[in-house]
Amino acid sequence: MNDGMDNIVTKAKELLTHEKYKKIIIIAGLLGIALIFISSFWGKGNDDNQAAKPQNVTVTSEVTSYKNEVEQSLTNIISSIEGAGQTKILVTVDSSAELVYATDEKNSLNTNNETKDGSPQSDSNTQIENSYITVKLADGTQQTVLLKEIQPKVRGVLVVCSGGDDKVIHQRVLEAVTKALDISSAKVCVTKLSE
Repeated sequence: MNDGMDNIVTKAKELLTHEKYKKIIIIAGLLGIALIFISSFWGKGNDDNQAAKPQNVTVTSEVTSYKNEVEQSLTNIISSIEGAGQTKILVTVDSSAELVYATDEKNSLNTNNETKDGSPQSDSNTQIENSYITVKLADGTQQTVLLKEIQPKVRGVLVVCSGGDDKVIHQRVLEAVTKALDISSAKVCVTKLSE
């Protein structure tokens, strides 16, 4: 058994003494180190990208739900106005809600003082870097911190009611909608319901 080990050691020494084999071993070692470095860098980059981006949240159903709630609330209120009668309301909103995530903002100011043509010149550059704040959950995944959800803005309201042709009722309905939604009267249309 000792002779076998000595034989292997002798052959290894012979390989290392040849210049051609030394180069091959060195190149193979460098390639191995490069692959390890690239794989660790690649894997780490994916984790950072997942943590840095907010999770995609489907808000389409939430927007539809919000729109339906506003329409139902307005219908209940407008139909309570004396003389308005039967009421139908259509509300149009922006396509999505705005999600505001917690961010960490880093500001850096770079100042460069140079002299050109004998006169001093100052150049400053401000760089702002934002990154999302994340928390690690019990299952090991990271999740961004949602601060608030801003509901979509109302773009327009159509009110169709039985008393929509009466000027007094028209004005009351218009004021009710503009005050309730904090929108201008230009975004509200009040008209008579057909019988």
